[in-house]
Parts: sequence; structure tokens; C-alpha cells
Amino acid sequence: MQNENTNLTAVLERAGLAVKLSIISCVLSAVLSIIILLTGPVYEWAGFATFTLSLIPFTIAFLCALMAWIHSKLTEKAIRDEEEKVILQKRKESKLSILEISEDVRFTAGRNLLNFEKYVPSTVAALMTVILAFVLVYLWKALIFRPEDAVTLATGMPKQPIVLAFLSAMCAAFSLFLGIFLAGQSHVLEFRWLRPVGAWLMAGALVMCFTLISSLLAQFEFQPWDGFFSRFTYFALAVLCAELLLSFISEFYRPRNQMEDRPVYESRLLSLFTEPGGIMRNIADSLDYQFGFKVSRTWIFGFFGRAILPAILLWLLLFWAFTIVTEVAPGEVGIRERFGAVSKNKETLDPGIYFKLPWPFETIRRIPIDKIQEVVVGSRFEKDGKVLKPGVVLWTTAHAESNSPISTGFLVANDMIGAEVASAVSILEITLPINYRVRKDQVYNYAFKFENVQRMVKDVSEQEATRYFASTDFIKDMSSGRETIVQALKTRIQAEADRLGLGIEIDCVNVNDAHPPVKDVAPAFQDVLAAQEQVKTLIYEATAQAEKVEAEGKIKSMEITSNAQAYSYNVSTVAEADAFRFKSQLTAYQAQPKLFRLRTYLDFLEIDCKDLRKYIISANIPSQIFEVNMEENPRLDLLNSGDINELGK
Repeated sequence: MQNENTNLTAVLERAGLAVKLSIISCVLSAVLSIIILLTGPVYEWAGFATFTLSLIPFTIAFLCALMAWIHSKLTEKAIRDEEEKVILQKRKESKLSILEISEDVRFTAGRNLLNFEKYVPSTVAALMTVILAFVLVYLWKALIFRPEDAVTLATGMPKQPIVLAFLSAMCAAFSLFLGIFLAGQSHVLEFRWLRPVGAWLMAGALVMCFTLISSLLAQFEFQPWDGFFSRFTYFALAVLCAELLLSFISEFYRPRNQMEDRPVYESRLLSLFTEPGGIMRNIADSLDYQFGFKVSRTWIFGFFGRAILPAILLWLLLFWAFTIVTEVAPGEVGIRERFGAVSKNKETLDPGIYFKLPWPFETIRRIPIDKIQEVVVGSRFEKDGKVLKPGVVLWTTAHAESNSPISTGFLVANDMIGAEVASAVSILEITLPINYRVRKDQVYNYAFKFENVQRMVKDVSEQEATRYFASTDFIKDMSSGRETIVQALKTRIQAEADRLGLGIEIDCVNVNDAHPPVKDVAPAFQDVLAAQEQVKTLIYEATAQAEKVEAEGKIKSMEITSNAQAYSYNVSTVAEADAFRFKSQLTAYQAQPKLFRLRTYLDFLEIDCKDLRKYIISANIPSQIFEVNMEENPRLDLLNSGDINELGK
């Protein structure tokens, strides 16, 4: 019994020490998380994305330390209950008791500990998986694969690289030392739940070492490796997130024994590299844990353990040997670099298979010369990183990515004169996709003269576009001047690229859209255009009315003139005809007066009185009375008609 009390006392002391270590781990991981949060995402002082990503392992370490503290406290209470049970057992040895000591309702700490180990780790593993997955999805666009002009969570370069290097070194040192200590202590049963804390602290220390390397490179004006380190860290965290999900699912199906004390959220992958004893031993422990029996005792695993290292070395050697062969694909040219130097005659390699020294002693850089490359100047048809293909582009509807704090518009002059010249500028938002290809005769300029040729092409294009639009008309640029824009910018950009020696040929410049700023200006400018169109409509209507009135006046004038001329001609001609007729009649009268009078009289009866009814009466019969009926017949009477030919009249 004395030995049992001694053992419980020792276990209780170790449980108390585990509580203290859990508290220290909580405090350290919380302090590191707060420092990274403030200097990284909040104030953007650090700049590097890798530094921001280190917030994830330290935060998970804090959660694991919190769980270890709760478990240690429950374990400590359970051990105290066991001590009290031993004391009660001594007192009741000489007495009869109906209830067993283990069934005493006062001792509930053991049941609380069992319930905690049964339910809480699985719940925490599920919550950690969901939160970590959400954070990784958010960081995919906001931090790791963000656009070049986006300013989110990381600015790209630290404000004080040497200070960031010192801060990263201190964080890495504290987290690494504590993580190693916790990993070593975790082989004792009471410290078992501190193993995940140590693993995540060492993972955070590794990420801090990545930040330290990038900071030192930035301090000495070398290209920092933050892009590579951030992507490596991101994908490593994504793998750990997937492992956490699989561990949560497999916990419901895998066999287990009653003595194992391993939390569900503990990473087996991290344990392979952070637990003492070697990687193969850690792999064996993980397999034993997953299958529920000693897989590491089988001959297959023994053979695998002896052969794995030589096999990996042989595989790496073969992989390295294959680097002596390389291919230059069709549409490409190659540049041979041996020990970092190129050939003196600047020869290029045509498409084909080539042999070289193994990497890194010799490399062949492949340059695509037939591939059409593109840079976009101005706003892009993107939203949330996805390319949009709108059927109709409206000025008043946002259709491009606008998360950049810098305006993508160009200052353009207006067609104004006089006092308005000083303020006659507008902002034109335009999208200019510029396609180019590498010149075969200038491959060396393209490969070695500039570090980022695509960025240089974009900068040159923006510069020439700014210069060009400053001297053009705003309205013409949005309407009839697009062809002029394409030709002028192509000539300007090509000339500047040749001057700088970029080694490229501008294939074409396109104009996708041109409009005023969408957010505030476009609706008002739409009203301005409507008013201008209305003014033009009124001008055209007034011009048409003026032309109509002028034409009618000309027609009326021509009509009056024609009538006057006709009247004048008629008067003069008739007068001449009357004079000629009078002379002829006078001559005829003088020749035969009676005959002339008779003929004139008969012409009068025939012509002037042709529609009158005539009665012929003899003048030689005296005292004769005539009765003449002067009434008109109401209808046609054949008997009264003297001439049948008159019926049709």
C-alpha cells in the first residue's frame, strides 16, 4: 500500500508539471500569434506572406496547449480521487461496506476524464479542420495567389528586413526549444498530450526560419524566396488539413486498444519528423497505431526498413542522371549555360534533343519564340480572379476587377478652346490587350537583359498609352478613333521596346472597351451624351426645316417667274397675232366687203353660237305669225330630233 501511495504521489507531481508546461505553452504560442497578427496582417509591417502563414501553426499550437491543460487538470483531479480512494480503503478494511470504493459518487473526476477523452478531441479535430480549411481557402486568393496589384495581408517586401530577421530568429528559437522539450517529455504518459503542441511549435519554427532566410536575402539586396517558401508552406498546411480530416473520419472505424492515449487531432505526419528516435521508428509507431497491432514486428516491415534508404538514394541518383538529357520543343530556341556562362558567339539551339552536363553544372534555357504572349493595360475583365465574358458591356455596370487602390484610367484631352482649355481633361478607362512574341535574332536580350520582360512590356505599354491619350480627344477615343489608337500605340510601343532592347515584336494591340469611370462618372456622362445627342437632333431638325423652306421658296420663285414669262410671251404673241389677223381681215374687207361681212356673220353663228338653238325664217313672207316653244325637252325624244347623230351628244 505504501508503494501505491508513492506511485500516485509521483504521478500527481508529473500531472502538476504537465499543467505548468501546458500553461507555458499556451502563453508562448499566444504571444507569438499576437506578434505575428499585429506585424503581419494588421499593420503589414512584415510584408512577407510566409511570415503571415506562420500564424496558423502557432494558433493551432495554442489550441493544442489549451486542450493539454484541460486534460492535465482533469488527470490531476482524477489522481487526487485515486489517493482519496486509497485512504478510504484503508479506513474501511476493518468495516463492512455495502458500496464499493470505486462506485462512490464523490469520485467523479475519473468519469469526467474518460468522457473528455472520448468526445472532446474528436469535436476539436472537426472544428480545427473546418476552420483551417476556411482559412486556407481565403488565403488562396488573398495571400498566396493574389493578383500583382492586390494589397492584401502582405505587401511583398518588409519595411525593415534586418529587424524582421531578428524577430523571426527569436520566434524560431523560443518555439523550437520549447517544441523539442515538449516532444521529449511526451514519452512520459502524463505529458503525452503535449506532443501535438511540440510538433506544431517546431512547424512554426521552421516557417520562421523560412522568413529569416527571405529577410536576410532582402537585406543584402538579393531576390527573396518568399514566393517559393509561402507556396511550400501553404501546400504543407493543406496536406496537414487533409490529414486532420482523414484522422477524424478514420477514428470511427480503426481498431484501438484501451491503453492508447493519443488525441485525434495529433498529426502523424508532423510526428514523423518531430518525435525523437528516427523516422523509421516513427513510421512504425504510426502504422502500429493505425492497424491496432505490431505491424513493425513483421518481416515485411523489417525488409522495407532495411531497403528503403538505399532505394531512395538510388532513385534520387537516377533522377539526377536523367538531367543530362533535355529537349528543345518546336517553337522554341535553347540557350546553353555551362557553369552559369553562355557561349561567346551567342549561338542558339534549334528544336531537338540535346545532351549536357548534369544539373546544376549545365542547363539549357528554353525560350518560346512562336508563342503569343499577352499583357493587359488598364482594367481587366475579371471578378474574384475569374475571367468574365459579358455579352454586352455597359458603362453604368461594373464589369472589371476594381480592387486596386490605383486608378487604371488615363487622362485624355477634350475638344475645347478658349478659357476652358486649362480644365479640358477627362479620365478614360480602357482595356488594351497587347500581344507580342520573342524575336529569334534577339533571344539573348529577352533572356538576360531584363529580369521580368513581361513586367517591362506592361510598364512600357502603360507609359506610351499615357503619353498618347494625353494628346487625343476624349469622345473620339470612345467612338471613331479606335483604329487610330491601335495603330499609334503599336508603333509607339514597338519603338520604345526596340530602344530598350527587350527583344520582342509587338504582334497587335486591341481595344476591348473605352468608357468613363463606371462608379460615379458614367451615369452622369450618360446624361451628358444624351443631351449632346438631343442638341444634335435639334440642329439636324432645324437644318432640315431651313432646307425645306429654302427649297419651297425657290420653287415658288421659279413658278412666279415662269408664269410671268408665260404671260409676257402670251401677251406679246397674241398682240402680234391680232395685229396680223386685223391686217388680213382689212385686206379681205377691202377686196370683197359684202362677202367678208357674210362670212364673218356665218363664222359667228358657227363658232360663237354653236351651242344655241337656231331658227331660220324667210324675210320675204309678210304677215306670217310664228309660235315658237322655247322650253327644253325633259327627256330625249327621237321624234323631235332632226339628226340621229345628235343622240350621243
